[in-house]
Amino acid sequence: MRHLYLLPLLATVVILTACGKENLGSGRELVGSWVDVNHTADTLVFFKKGGIVVLLDNSLTYRTIRQNSDNFDPLTNQYEVRMGGGELFTRPLNMRESGLENFFRGKFEWVDGKQSFAVEPNGFRPFLSCTGCPQRFRKID
Repeated sequence: MRHLYLLPLLATVVILTACGKENLGSGRELVGSWVDVNHTADTLVFFKKGGIVVLLDNSLTYRTIRQNSDNFDPLTNQYEVRMGGGELFTRPLNMRESGLENFFRGKFEWVDGKQSFAVEPNGFRPFLSCTGCPQRFRKID
């Protein structure tokens, strides 16, 4: 009975721990195909696979690499997706390490009532290293 005063403190710690960044959204609202409004040859396809949402970057860049490389890992352009706090988090499917620190991240914003979105490409194309230059995609299916 003497230690009952610790119960509210313990409850607060449990709640704060449960609300950490590991509890990001799955990105399921992105499932479908999206086209880059400025480069219509570039599409992003989001689909469910094994309980997660996967992003397939079907851009001209990756299609060109795939054609010109015998050793190209087909999972290089597929990413596990998470969303939260105005950011898109992605991690290559061929990455074995776990933990949020292994995700790429880029600013994300819904536009036109979730019919299109703007995202900084470094969230899923880290080789571009482009901050402050969002790409806009609109839903096509």
